[in-house]
Amino acid sequence: MKGFRWNIAWRMGLGFGVFILAVAVLFFFTRSTLTQSSELAEEVDASLVPSLEALEDMDQTLATSLVYINNWIEKQSRSDNEKKVALRRMVNREFPDHLEELQAFDAAWSPAARAHLDTLRTETDALLVLYGEIMRLLPDWKSYQDAEKGFLAADYADPGMPLEVFSTRVQRRLATLTAGQNAALRDRTARMEELGAQLTMYAGRVAWIVLILGVALGVIVTRSIVQPVKELKRALLHMGRGVLPDRHVRVTPDEIGDMAVAVNRLAEGLSRTQKFSQEVGGGDFDTPYEPLSDDDALGKALLQMRSSLAENERELEGKVEERTEELAQQKARAEEILGDLQDSISYALRIQQAILPSEQERREVVYDSAVFYQPRDVVSGDFYWFKSVGSRRMFAAIDCTGHGVPGAFLSLVGHNALDRVTKVYTEPHKVLDKLNEHVLMLLRKDVRAEASIPAELLRELAVSTEGVKNGAYFGGQDGMDLAMVAINWERMKVEYAGANNPLYLVRDGVLEEFKADKFAICSFEPGSKNFNVQTLDVQSGDTLFLATDGFVDQFGGPKGKKFMRRRFRELLVETAALPVQEHEAHLKSSFEAWRGDEEQVDDVLVVSMRVP
Repeated sequence: MKGFRWNIAWRMGLGFGVFILAVAVLFFFTRSTLTQSSELAEEVDASLVPSLEALEDMDQTLATSLVYINNWIEKQSRSDNEKKVALRRMVNREFPDHLEELQAFDAAWSPAARAHLDTLRTETDALLVLYGEIMRLLPDWKSYQDAEKGFLAADYADPGMPLEVFSTRVQRRLATLTAGQNAALRDRTARMEELGAQLTMYAGRVAWIVLILGVALGVIVTRSIVQPVKELKRALLHMGRGVLPDRHVRVTPDEIGDMAVAVNRLAEGLSRTQKFSQEVGGGDFDTPYEPLSDDDALGKALLQMRSSLAENERELEGKVEERTEELAQQKARAEEILGDLQDSISYALRIQQAILPSEQERREVVYDSAVFYQPRDVVSGDFYWFKSVGSRRMFAAIDCTGHGVPGAFLSLVGHNALDRVTKVYTEPHKVLDKLNEHVLMLLRKDVRAEASIPAELLRELAVSTEGVKNGAYFGGQDGMDLAMVAINWERMKVEYAGANNPLYLVRDGVLEEFKADKFAICSFEPGSKNFNVQTLDVQSGDTLFLATDGFVDQFGGPKGKKFMRRRFRELLVETAALPVQEHEAHLKSSFEAWRGDEEQVDDVLVVSMRVP
């Protein structure tokens, strides 16, 4: 047909049509086969099996009646004898019932079987007449005394006599009918099996045909539909990412081919647009460009852009020279300020490093000790402190308010105050009381004035400079959090006092936390509160930990949450199981693994020591 196109709809329609035809053929053949099989099964259930059961029942009744009639003849008994009563019931009711039941099935029998049934009825009637004659001759006990009647009844039962002849005929007729019905039953069963085999064979053939058709359709669809669609998808994905396809999409004689033509035209237009944009971007404002059509809004916008860029370039050329000189001046100034700032921070770092005890100095105070110290910025508001005073070994972990330069400044104040106070006091709670008093005194207005401490720096320290009469107190809730321990090796006792920071003791894999007082250094007027001391016995192998809050407040992990104290306590138990020399590396690796790509939020400090 002229103009006909073998499009996708025709291909899919033909494939599904063949598939539906194969399924329809299978359906009609299956329905016909199942109908025949159902009819045969109904004949077997409704006629053959019941008739065989009826024949078997009649044969059983015949055998029982022969036993009873012989017993009637041979044994003298009364008329109400159980076997005589049963024989009368057979003659009068059971044999007629059997014949009537068989008569109900003869419509489904063959003509030969019906003829045998008629003969069986005649032969049975003759046998029952003979039974009646014998029962008439010997009806009761007295009749057996009549020798003539007894002889005549016994004569009927002798070999070759009527009783044997008639009963044999009936038995043979029953056997013939039974054999015929069994043959019919086998025939019907064989036909049902044959129909089932045919159904299985045809169903298998149809299944193979459907499978072959499916594979053929799959190959056809893959070649004629899926492959072109994949090429279209590849081209569109490239263009969706702004990458032009490296080759044209194959054009097929169907709807997909129409889309391929459109995509190829689009790719060519984008290629020309890309080339035009590159040339305009490179400053060639005279490059030609032809829109795809009169409705090409993008092409018209590009032409307008070319005109606007050419005008803007002329205006910008004049401004560039002015801005270049200005930026050069600003850069020089910024480099000068940055250099001064870096020099100041580097100097502050050297000052802070000078107050921190070296590893050798720490070992002289506590031999088995370790420090994990990681400032957030170059300098830190956290610092650690070790000192020997007589038989006492003292160390502390201190967290000053803030971090960076403001925190480092306050750490210098705290370190100097600690060195002064511990020249007189060695009990941790008294050291903290005096430290609170001493730091407040150092930061009062008159001292600030003498030291020329800028008010801006004090504001960074979060220390109030206004609203306090005579400068008596200006700490608020800021200042220092710390935990301090004093060890007496001779008595194996540890004294601990804390301002918000606890002491952790790990013994035999079990961690015990000693709570700190819930107020900080510089947070109260001297004399209004006092720090408490806790004394505990230690034994060889115990591990003590002091820490600031930087570790537990660090965000990280798979969900970007804080490390928290519960996880920190588990980490301390894990760390205590290691040699002290490995504590710093283990804590650092755990911290970095938790932090991941998150920024460090605060200075981090953990101090550990092992009781020898």
